[in-house]
Amino acid sequence: MTDGGSSGRFDRHKEEITWGVKQIIVGTLFVTLSWFSAAAVALLAGNLYPEQEDAVATWVSVHLMAIAIMAIVWFLGFRHSRIPIAGLRLSWAQRPQIRTVLLTFAVLAASLVITSVYSEIVDRLKIDKLSPPAVNPGILFDGVGVLLTFQAVALITPFSEELFFRGFVFRGLIPKFGPYGSMVISAVIFSGFHLSLGVLIPIFITGLLLAWLYWRTGSLWAPVGAHAAQNTLALVMTVLT
Repeated sequence: MTDGGSSGRFDRHKEEITWGVKQIIVGTLFVTLSWFSAAAVALLAGNLYPEQEDAVATWVSVHLMAIAIMAIVWFLGFRHSRIPIAGLRLSWAQRPQIRTVLLTFAVLAASLVITSVYSEIVDRLKIDKLSPPAVNPGILFDGVGVLLTFQAVALITPFSEELFFRGFVFRGLIPKFGPYGSMVISAVIFSGFHLSLGVLIPIFITGLLLAWLYWRTGSLWAPVGAHAAQNTLALVMTVLT
């Protein structure tokens, strides 16, 4: 993970952004269609293994979506870039600077605390429709196969989602809306894709934090790491309970 330093160093790569609002709208539509297509294929795959239907469906869906996202981002965003990896700020992982590590853990902690406080408020107000749903234990493979669940949900999902929502959407909006306006817009899109009323607010806030982290560190590996850690903790809690 490399640390891009200040937002000024991030600014220097504006010329490497070969996409904009039009491509982001098209990309969002394609990702939406891909989600429905992946869900349909995953459902069929799950039916072939009824004993682990949800686990198989989740694993297949996650990987199909990752492939679709990488294809969409490449075609609409990086196909015409001279140095796409640099433009994305996803250079080969190196030893991270202490500042990057601290910011990543700070964002992770903030997201967990905010989600916990939100859940507590909703529970106290007895607004069940706004209560964040628990992780479905059915997505966990049995036995050692649970490692496949962690591989999909704690590794592939964070990488593919950060690639699209932060690397493509947020990054592409900056020239037109600036960093903070882009944080809000990308967080709204990120939240909407989770299709659950109970997570709209906490996921929106998490989206803001992850975009800010990307902006401040100048490296996509930072939000990927925070996102992966949060998903891992959610899975671990599900396994333990």
